[in-house]
Amino acid sequence: MRPLLAALLLAAPALAQEPPPSPRDGGAVAQLLHAHALFDLGLARKDPLATLSAARLAAGITATDDDRAPTPPGEPVPATYPTAEVMFTAAKALAQEDDLVTDLAARTMAETTRTPALTVIRSTRGIAAGEAQVWQIPFFAAAAAEVGLLGDGKANLDLSVTQGDTQVCLDTAPADRALCTFTPPENATFTVTVTNRSETAATYSLLAN
Repeated sequence: MRPLLAALLLAAPALAQEPPPSPRDGGAVAQLLHAHALFDLGLARKDPLATLSAARLAAGITATDDDRAPTPPGEPVPATYPTAEVMFTAAKALAQEDDLVTDLAARTMAETTRTPALTVIRSTRGIAAGEAQVWQIPFFAAAAAEVGLLGDGKANLDLSVTQGDTQVCLDTAPADRALCTFTPPENATFTVTVTNRSETAATYSLLAN
């Protein structure tokens, strides 16, 4: 029974059919967005193994808060998305009296403390209804670049990345999560725009590698 549970846990990320980032875009920012898409799916389906797998993915990421600011500067706020610890707690709550899953959760938590973590650079801001905030973020030539958007679920946020007159990527889906991956041909600063398309104020974390 234990090997079966372990196999299910390893397979759980493949079940996430919400709009997570593509598996081919597999950097630290993509992993964090995968974790949150899978966490939402696990909660919706009351699936402790999917939720536990999300926690394991999230625990593999360390966020370093950066003091960069957009234009207009917005209000700096703490990150509002669920942490890996919250996800682990949710997984154990969903497991209820299932001792095998509870034991698996405890062992997974212990293992993640001994696993080297990937790092993302995080900036979190409040954004008013209808507002656009513009960031300037440098990236290095020939290195895979990631820009991610992770909102609080209160508004429809769009993500745009440009360099000069060139549109690198644009996500206008009716959600507040997005991922842009690209490889700059030369060292350059990119313009990242987050736009709140809703009539409700929100908060979001802008993530980069």
